[in-house]
Amino acid sequence: MITVDNTIARRICEWIEKNRDNIIAFCCDLIKYKSVTGNEAEIQENLIYPFISNNIDTEYLKMFSEDSHKYRPNIVGVFAYGNRPRNKASNLLLNAHVDVVDVDENQLKRWSTDPWTPVVKNGKIYGRGASDMKGGISAMLWAIKAIQELGLEITGKVGFELVVGEELMHHEVGTSAATKHLINRGYSFDFCIIPEPTSCEIHVASCGTFDFEIEVVGKEIHTANRNCVLYPQRWGIPCGSEVGVDAIEKIIEIVGILRKLEKQFALRWRNQILGGGGFPVHEDLQGVGCTFTINVSFIEGGAYIAAVPGIAKIKCQCYYPYWVSYEEVKKVIEDAIKHFSTIDDWLKENPPRVEFGKIFHWPPYYTDPENPACKILGEAWGKATNSKAIYSGFKAVDDLAFIQALGIPGVSFGPGDLSMGVHGPNEYVPVQQIIDCAKALALFIASFCK
Repeated sequence: MITVDNTIARRICEWIEKNRDNIIAFCCDLIKYKSVTGNEAEIQENLIYPFISNNIDTEYLKMFSEDSHKYRPNIVGVFAYGNRPRNKASNLLLNAHVDVVDVDENQLKRWSTDPWTPVVKNGKIYGRGASDMKGGISAMLWAIKAIQELGLEITGKVGFELVVGEELMHHEVGTSAATKHLINRGYSFDFCIIPEPTSCEIHVASCGTFDFEIEVVGKEIHTANRNCVLYPQRWGIPCGSEVGVDAIEKIIEIVGILRKLEKQFALRWRNQILGGGGFPVHEDLQGVGCTFTINVSFIEGGAYIAAVPGIAKIKCQCYYPYWVSYEEVKKVIEDAIKHFSTIDDWLKENPPRVEFGKIFHWPPYYTDPENPACKILGEAWGKATNSKAIYSGFKAVDDLAFIQALGIPGVSFGPGDLSMGVHGPNEYVPVQQIIDCAKALALFIASFCK
């Protein structure tokens, strides 16, 4: 197996440390751009493309849009440094998304700082996108720059993509379009790294995820008649569903069923990689039991304050493990709702409407942790930080699934963590993780692509 050269490791780590302030400043500059999904052009045109053009000598560099309005540009490039023969060289693809989740007015009230004005405090950079994933972009681009500035010749090529639309699975105009663009130009890649927030753990697998919606139709009636809805009445007075049906009550019972499923699946589908605590070092910072979750994201019901609610709806997101199929999980949920409906007099005749994948179905990814590239990355991390690498799984989803669908194996590995305010208030990324990630990525490039 290829090993990481100690002398090169020392030179890279020293260069990254020397440029620590520049790397932090670059991350802060990224955060200043309000690059919410759908509005990525400004950061691409005004910051990232000029930075690459002025700082990295590329074999190929292009900014292009695939969206219908042609105003959501991706940036793709290929870095190849040195003149040595390139026979049988390993090529690497680096991918990062520039879009971030917006901050609405309700969430803004819970931020301690302006989310679009970066603040460096106590070893952390605060701001929207700090962890997801502008810290990762900083580590990625400065790792490439380190190889060039140190004059470290590589025989392989390093492709890189700064893409739009990841947060809402717009991969057709983002990651899939960017990767196909490079492939169509004749480039091929043996491995991919996406510096998503993994606490610098090496995530060789992810969950898949999908949304689903359940709607129950009840029967409205004036709230003065709720007693007749709830209790048997003397002979001759209508009661129960003859009078009205509380749809919210029914939907709450269904939520209880989903909670039971969630717990059963968490105990049924266990795995060393995903939700197992990490290996060979059991210090995975995500927590265990993260393989399968069902989140009730929205609940709606009723139409009038003085009426027993005649309609109720929940919208949910489900994460499922990579070794279980979407169809299998979907069927289990459908069967559970159908079974409940058979023992409820009203739902037996008025079954709930269940609809899957209205917003997204995002597949999982998996790369064998024995892949030599995974081992090299682990060694690079060890040389960069003097600590053992942790191999674990990403309990969310990212664009690696779509890159893997194009035949390129890979991992997610980057600074920050989903628990660090990602998609919520006070998002931050630890500065040291950005620096350590940049070191490890540069070491990996110097070793894998040499």
